[in-house]
Parts: sequence; C-alpha cells; structure tokens
Amino acid sequence: MQKNLIWFRNDLRLYDHTALNEACKSDEDQVIALFIATPEQWSNHFMSSKKISFLYYHLISLKKELLKLNIILHYYESTNFLKSIEYLMYFCSQHKINNLFYHYEYENNERNRDCLVKKQLSQQGVVVKGFHDKLLVSGQYIKNKKNQTYKVFSFFKKKIIENLQYNIPLCFPIPSKRKLNKNSCSHFFSSEKINLNFNKKIFPIGEIAAINRLKIFCKYKANDYLLKRNFPFLDSTSMLSPYLSLGIISSRHCLIKFLKEQKNISLNILYSSSWLNQILWREFYYHLLIAFPKISRYQSLSLWEKNIDWSTNIKYLNAWKEGNTGFPIVDAGMRQLNKLGWMHNRLRMITASFLVKNLLINWREGEKYFMSHLIDGDLALNNGGWQWCASVGSDSVPYIRIFNPCNQSKKIDKLGMFIKKFIPELRHVPNQYIHQPQEWSHRNHYKIDYPAPIINYNDSRKKALLIFNKARLSFKK
Repeated sequence: MQKNLIWFRNDLRLYDHTALNEACKSDEDQVIALFIATPEQWSNHFMSSKKISFLYYHLISLKKELLKLNIILHYYESTNFLKSIEYLMYFCSQHKINNLFYHYEYENNERNRDCLVKKQLSQQGVVVKGFHDKLLVSGQYIKNKKNQTYKVFSFFKKKIIENLQYNIPLCFPIPSKRKLNKNSCSHFFSSEKINLNFNKKIFPIGEIAAINRLKIFCKYKANDYLLKRNFPFLDSTSMLSPYLSLGIISSRHCLIKFLKEQKNISLNILYSSSWLNQILWREFYYHLLIAFPKISRYQSLSLWEKNIDWSTNIKYLNAWKEGNTGFPIVDAGMRQLNKLGWMHNRLRMITASFLVKNLLINWREGEKYFMSHLIDGDLALNNGGWQWCASVGSDSVPYIRIFNPCNQSKKIDKLGMFIKKFIPELRHVPNQYIHQPQEWSHRNHYKIDYPAPIINYNDSRKKALLIFNKARLSFKK
C-alpha cells in the first residue's frame, strides 16, 4: 500500500482533476490532501482581497466534498513559498508520504518553488508527479516549424484546433469513495475568520455552482455570445472566469460541455465559436508564460517598449483608478471593477487603452491595479491583456489603434444603461447626452456632480501616436 498526497493549489475541484485521478487509481492506496496558504506571497503578487476570500470559501467547500470520498484535506498557513516548502517536507515526513501529486503552475516564482520541491522530496525518497492540467494541449505539440512557441494568436489557434480535431481531451470523473482511514484528522482554519467581501449572488460558492453555470451558459447563451458579448448591460457572458482562475472548473470541461451541446465536433465549430475563442486565448497566454518567463517579471515582449517615455502623472492615475476621468464608459468600467472585483471584457480593453494610449501611463501600473482588485486575477491573462492593449506584447494590436471612449460607449451602451447603473450622478442626463454629459450640462446650465474630461481625447491620441512611433523608430536605429 502506498500513501499518496495531493497538493492542491489553483485547482480546487474534484471533477476533471488529473492529479486526484492519478492519486486514486489504486483502491488500496491511502490518499490525503493538503493546501498551504501563503498570504505574504499573495500580497507580493497583488492578489486581491476578493479573490482571497473567494478562495477560502471554496477551500471549505472542497474540504466537505473530499470528505464524501473519505479524503482528508489538511490546511496550513505559511508566509511565502520558501516557508511552504519547509512545511511540505515536514508534512511528507510526518505522514510517511510515498508519492506527491500536483499540477504545474507557470509563473516564475511558482516554477522555482516546484523545482526545489521536486529536488528536496526526491532526496527524501518521495516520488513527485506533476501534470499540465491547466492546458488543453501540452506546449510541446503547439510549436511552429522552428520548434518555437507561437507569438501570433491566429497561427496558434490554427495549430491547436488541428490538434484538438483529432485529440479532444477527456474529462476525468470524480474518483470513487476511498476506504475510511480512522486515524486521519486535519487542521483547518475557522470560517469565522473569513471576510465575505464579494457578492455571493453573482459568484456563488462551490464546484457544483460553477458546473451549473457552465451548463446554463452552454445551453442557453453560448450561441448568442458573438452577438451579445460586447454589451456590458446584458447578462451575456459566462461569468466563469473566477472559477477558472482558481481551477474550480477546468478549460477541458468548458470545451467538452460546449461541444456536447453543439452535438457536432467539427473544425468549423472550433474555428467559428466566439466563446471557444476566449478559451483558446486563455490557452495562448499560458503557453506564452511558459515560453517567456520574463512576463512574470513585468517585462514586455517588445524590446522597443523601453524607449517609451511613460507619464508619471499621479493625478491622472488616481482619477482612472477611482472612475473619475470624465469619460463615462471608462469610469463606469472602473467603478464596476472597484465594486464587484470583476469587469466586463470589452471594458477591460477600453479602460486599459485609455490608461496607456490616452493618459500615457505605464501599462504595469494598470496591470498591478487590476490584479489587486480582480476576483478572477490571473497573471498570464491579465499581463497578456495589458501588453495586448499597450501594443507591446505578442499578437499585439498596432500601436495606431486607440479606442475612442465616446465612440465605444455609443456602440456598446447606446442608451447609457450600464453607465447609469455604476455612475448614479448621471441618471438624470438624457440618453442622447449620456456619453458626453458635460455638453448637456453646459447647454442646460444644469450642474452635475461629475468631473469634466481630464484630457482632450484628440490631443492625447496625437501625442500617443508621436511617442509610440518615436519609440519604435529609435529602437530600429
């Protein structure tokens, strides 16, 4: 009989869990689980308080579900990754662990931690087994002709769809109930210590809730996603990102559930589905993080970015953070983020473009702020999105593309329904003026408690084009 340990990290689920499935293959083996919290490390990585709270509530849920399988989940609170390694060594020694099972993580510090764990546990006689559970397809199969990771999404997408067409991954079932180990007991935190600072109605707790959300989306919303996805006042997105970020549900599960609803696993479906495209973008950013570790160190993939003369205007940065720029769609997006810890994807692009291309503030400031507030914060996706908007990453939009907040607002929130929901000061402004409320205020001599635009959009656009063009040309020289 072997004693197997599952080390849970950002994979807080039972269904389609590779490491759990492997650890439970033999009915004779004893299986226990462990989660090590590292608050100091989380703080250093700008993990938001909402995501931490969301994580703790799901740990409680995971513990209860594991108990149904007679698997005990142990909990320990360390400070950082190095200290967590020390405890893991101690835990494995105390419990006489033979095999450790876990899923790979791709951020720089996490990869260094796992290398040390494997080295030290191997010396201790423990067999370490890691799995690429976050990926639909292993990076070794998604390479260009030069055996390099793709930097352009369209090429990456074509390659991975060709692979998926013939190798649709399977989801692992929840393992069967284990034999009861009467000697097992766990140390766990008190639920009374957790601050509930996220909206449980919007983000319900538990793997079952996440699976139900996926089912409803795939059955009733997925086919209309392309038409409705850009309108933030509609309930048209899956809202699964917080669950995906903590591994409460897997990308594989999302892919397979969607294809089952379509009842047609064809190349055309894989290419044309706008929602599956979002799943593939997640995959793309993970592959980039693996291939280019410098992403974890706030370095852009475009070398010419170092020649951009970023602004350090604190007044502008704070106005952007607080949602007081005078551009309603930008401010509504930022206030949604500050209130819910989540922002509609289209608004993430608009607000990011505004900070970088109009206020000319370093994209890293925006990346940190988003991470420190998002309930679905994920380094690979957040960094990838910011570098994309700043035109300094892989597959980046041309630097000449700058989102016009007023035009975007008219396209995605024509009647101002979303704007008025998050900016109550503008509820009395007529719909035709909601995108430029100060114009209505001046015409009608009606004072509104909302700031005038902090910049002139057209002037800021011209300035950004000059600065970005100069940075690129000077690099070429």
